[in-house]
Amino acid sequence: MKKSNCLASLVLAGALGAAALVGCSAPMADTGAAYNPGEPPLMTASHEGRYERLGANGCYGCHGSSDAAEVFLAQAPALPADHYAGGDVSTRAVDGPRAECITCHPVDRA
Repeated sequence: MKKSNCLASLVLAGALGAAALVGCSAPMADTGAAYNPGEPPLMTASHEGRYERLGANGCYGCHGSSDAAEVFLAQAPALPADHYAGGDVSTRAVDGPRAECITCHPVDRA
């Protein structure tokens, strides 16, 4: 039973990783989302529904620190260090509450 649970977990992790990469595979137009210094930046309109479809893994796939994601960081700003466990990017683990991306970064509907 443990072996099948482990296999199921690996398949799910692979599917989520693939979904994150697919979500970032198309170039995103910079729609000029509003940003006020000192406040978290809003997501551009091109990100509409992305968090709802993919969750935090969809954000992390383009903005996080991993071997696969770093390809996309030329076009996507990287998560700041304070978004990682212990403020350390090398952990590659998002700090618990920071995984609720849309709480601070809703889509700019202006």
